[in-house]
Amino acid sequence: MTVRAAVLALGCVAVVATPVAAQVPQYLGADAGLARARFVSTTPGGGELLTGVVATGQARARLGAFSVEASYAQGHLAPDTGLATDRDLVDGSIFLSVRPLPWLIVRAGPHVRAYVASAGGTERWTHWEGRVRAEGAIVPDMLQVHVEAGLALASDVNAAAGASGARSAEAGLTLRSPQSQLWARLGYVVDLAKMKNGVRTEAVEMVVLSVGVGAR
Repeated sequence: MTVRAAVLALGCVAVVATPVAAQVPQYLGADAGLARARFVSTTPGGGELLTGVVATGQARARLGAFSVEASYAQGHLAPDTGLATDRDLVDGSIFLSVRPLPWLIVRAGPHVRAYVASAGGTERWTHWEGRVRAEGAIVPDMLQVHVEAGLALASDVNAAAGASGARSAEAGLTLRSPQSQLWARLGYVVDLAKMKNGVRTEAVEMVVLSVGVGAR
């Protein structure tokens, strides 16, 4: 996917979402976006670097202090190093969240990520994660900032070495015009997963631009 196609896709999302923004209730929401992704794999003998554009989407339902959020992302990663192999990145999660304080969200659920190589099969990670998110207003009712940290409470990978754990972090800005259900978000996400005995460490970084409607 080229940069031009990425910009066009985001524009289409905005055009489609605008007419229905006022019709979406506060307890339902969805967004779609594009991310510039960077995958780094490190082993004792070296490593590899791949980059690409990833399409993202989320849907959420909120009831009082509780919410359910499902996300999906997919894209193609091309090598920036000579010996790396092309991969398709596929990522999905479902989280149950609770908001004990107006500015605090605690969530937990399964997170699955797969790297589908053009040669060499599929590497699949499964994490059961706990996450904590803090939100605050820079400009009330217009501009919001958030930070989030996550830890895998249990991990598994279909590699002989086995999983040694994972953690994640996120930060972002959300812009929303007053009295509108339409919003835009710019975020940075990093996920780090390790195999046992230092066999391999894998990190995925994404800079995500998304447009959404309804609940965030």
